[in-house]
Amino acid sequence: MIYIILFITVLTGTFLAIRLKNLDNQYIKLLLSFSGAYLLSVIVFHLLPEVYEKLNGKTAGFLIMSGIVFQLFLELFSHGAEHGHKHAFGHKTPWLLWLSLAIHAFMEGLPIHQGHHLHTSYFYGILIHKLPVAMILTTVMLDAGLSKRKILLFLTGFAIMTPLAAYLGDYAEFFITYGAYINAFVVGILAHIGTTILFENEHSHHFNIRKFLLIFLAMFLAYLM
Repeated sequence: MIYIILFITVLTGTFLAIRLKNLDNQYIKLLLSFSGAYLLSVIVFHLLPEVYEKLNGKTAGFLIMSGIVFQLFLELFSHGAEHGHKHAFGHKTPWLLWLSLAIHAFMEGLPIHQGHHLHTSYFYGILIHKLPVAMILTTVMLDAGLSKRKILLFLTGFAIMTPLAAYLGDYAEFFITYGAYINAFVVGILAHIGTTILFENEHSHHFNIRKFLLIFLAMFLAYLM
């Protein structure tokens, strides 16, 4: 069931981006702020303690830093779409953007369901995170002049990546055996995403207040999970 929910969430973001072309970008940024704060809180409250319980400090630290560097490399091609940036690609298919986001989506799916153990709070965080990212990716493809049929094809491929990774994390022996190492690497990826979202500057004081309240709410919910 979780695989279907992950898949549908991305297509929901695609549908919203196509149908609501005049959707205020401010609301997408608020949703990103909430998802970034929630994911970062889940990392601190849940994933980090698990990683350091199973791995020694230097190994865990090295893998976390490697995840941060890996995400920085991906963003050379995604231009920061994971945390709300929308880069114009002109009238050409943004293959590298799609590929970098697809790799990111696969990696973030691995800790969801490892060895028949569902990280419930993390699962919810990924759902919230994927919706605005799918909307941004769809918007970029619309701006590039791609047909709705091509966009649906691209986003279907993108939607498959996270549930595929969650399935492999649940059933593939390699991902189960090395789950702690993988989780540490993914913690680095998401720590970069979460902190980037939270520390991006906004010029509207009113928007900052709403952003602060959403961040506090996300932290509180992640703590309760």
